[in-house]
Amino acid sequence: MTPEFEIAGNRYRFDRMPAQMETRILRRFAPLIAEALPLVLAPGSRIAIRQNLDVPKVLQTIFRAWGKLTDDDTDLIERASGASLTREQGGEWLPVWPKGDPEPAFADIDGATLEHMVGYALGFTVKRWLDGGGDKVPAEIRAVMHKLH
Repeated sequence: MTPEFEIAGNRYRFDRMPAQMETRILRRFAPLIAEALPLVLAPGSRIAIRQNLDVPKVLQTIFRAWGKLTDDDTDLIERASGASLTREQGGEWLPVWPKGDPEPAFADIDGATLEHMVGYALGFTVKRWLDGGGDKVPAEIRAVMHKLH
């Protein structure tokens, strides 16, 4: 089933993000992930979440790294995320960010709404990796990620 969600009274659907775009976005997030992982994962040979997780420090690290992304990086992430979504409008599902358009298709999408939508699109993408039949991500990593949600 296609994942759906609601923001500000509007229904959205996550259709899919092309595989190459997923890779491009992951590459941009790699430095952020590299900084955050040591703060989240416990030391040792087995994958486990830290017992004394310092959530404010993790968030500070993530936001600092997010702030280092270039405008071109954030444009790519926002456009790709928006392009992976459709919005219910008058009984039809219309593209949120049609290819080649400089802005989302709906004038009521402000910055806060856009970032919320990006979070959903990226979250559904990661969920697909984790739920991908067991062959996309090692079982140990899936188990840890499921504990986070």
